[in-house]
Amino acid sequence: MSKYNSSSHSAKKIPLAAGLLVAAIVLALWWSQPRPPTAPSSPALTIAAGASLTDALTELARLYEQQTGVPVRAAFGSSSTLAKQIAAGMPADLFISASVPWMDDLADKNLIQTATRSDLLSNTLVLIAPKNQPSSTSDTSLPSALAHLQGRLAVGDPDHVPAGIYAKQALINLGLWDQLKDHLAPAADVRAALRFVETGESTLGIVYGSDAVASHSVRVVATFPENTHEPIVFPVTLTKSAAPHAQRLLDFLRSPQAAAVFTRYGFTPIPALAKSPAAGSASMSDWWTLSSAERSALSLSIQVALWCVLAISLPGLALGWVLARQRFPGKSLLEALTYAPLVVPPVVTGYLALLLLGRHSPLGRMLEHYLGLRLAFTTSGAVLAAAVMSLPLLVRSVRLAIELADQRLEQAAATLGASPWRVFLTITLPLALPGVFSGLVLCLARSLGEFGATVTLAGNLPGQTQTLSLAVYSLLQSPTGAPAALRLTLLCLALSLAALVTSEFLARHMHRKLGLTSAC
Repeated sequence: MSKYNSSSHSAKKIPLAAGLLVAAIVLALWWSQPRPPTAPSSPALTIAAGASLTDALTELARLYEQQTGVPVRAAFGSSSTLAKQIAAGMPADLFISASVPWMDDLADKNLIQTATRSDLLSNTLVLIAPKNQPSSTSDTSLPSALAHLQGRLAVGDPDHVPAGIYAKQALINLGLWDQLKDHLAPAADVRAALRFVETGESTLGIVYGSDAVASHSVRVVATFPENTHEPIVFPVTLTKSAAPHAQRLLDFLRSPQAAAVFTRYGFTPIPALAKSPAAGSASMSDWWTLSSAERSALSLSIQVALWCVLAISLPGLALGWVLARQRFPGKSLLEALTYAPLVVPPVVTGYLALLLLGRHSPLGRMLEHYLGLRLAFTTSGAVLAAAVMSLPLLVRSVRLAIELADQRLEQAAATLGASPWRVFLTITLPLALPGVFSGLVLCLARSLGEFGATVTLAGNLPGQTQTLSLAVYSLLQSPTGAPAALRLTLLCLALSLAALVTSEFLARHMHRKLGLTSAC
């Protein structure tokens, strides 16, 4: 009776807990709603700008609002990503690009007011190192500094990030590209490359001079000569959807007051209006032919997925059995930690893994010193990222399958003297096989599409960590990469659907073979 009363009491608590949760969510949503501004003279304006402009534009937006009463919002990121978002309908009044081709792309699509376009700023390209890292040579020339590279060279992804494109041009002209291309740590934007150096994950990095000025954790080793790369310019324009009063903000960004702020953050204002040269468009040919880079991404994706499934099969089986059959203190905590990757953003999961396993973390140093194992920016890191994100799917499938297995058969076998291991291998596992196989195939499909944790922990290194999803991302950042991106997207979709169909087929086949009537 007491057990019944306890269960009834717990059941009564469930609606109350659910009500409190719903109330908390509603309150959080209400609290997060933007409050109406205090009667601004004009509606808020939005600037879309390259990530390297974050500090300078944040200060300028604050100054402009103080002087005019007009709020200014800023969206920062890779110029390629912002240009595609504007093309997809993102409301933006001004666009400041670190890439001339992407500004040309918007002009070709008739999405900007070309009469307002001009080159606003210029910049330099510098080689940086962590400030607390001693120099390995007294010679600060670029060839000497790069010749003593130990570890990775952080750059914006040379496939689409403007700073990375300039870096590639400079290294090619200096005759260093072939020597260093396999030692790069490509980042999603130039500020991400800067963070790699700040945290010590990369011993050297190539960023804009303004990024080096903005950081107190790095030092400039050398500056690349201007003749080693194309001029670094930041064109600015009003978009087609710009509000009428956005012209006033554009004039403010060209004012001497704004020029002083840009200069303080390491930029060089360009006073004269000068339109950037238009870039030619690439033609689409051999649509169905995979390039060597695409074949490499496909091969690596399959390898990572297979190694991922192999790595998590035993841990997933063990965790599923423990959660299904055992009761112990801390079981709820173990469940939460196991299933956390299902609800935590993959980028956050990858960042936590980078903090725990990076080469400068205590655990990362131990793994490298005693086992010679490095996980950050390696294929092993890509496998680990996929395994962490896929493990909950396997554990959940195994757990449900074991919970549905008839425990009376296990108890009967134990009564007849079978050991726990024999009961598991001869009774529990065969009954749970449909769920186990289904979970393994789901993990295979999940690892094929993994992106966020992989790009954060392993980076986007062609031939080493660039899987299909990362290759698609890189291609989408190029104005001419859409055909190849679509080709790889269809290929990735076909592989994922094939894995899911295989999972269902195996589950049904195992059910028929084992004579089960209920799905696991």
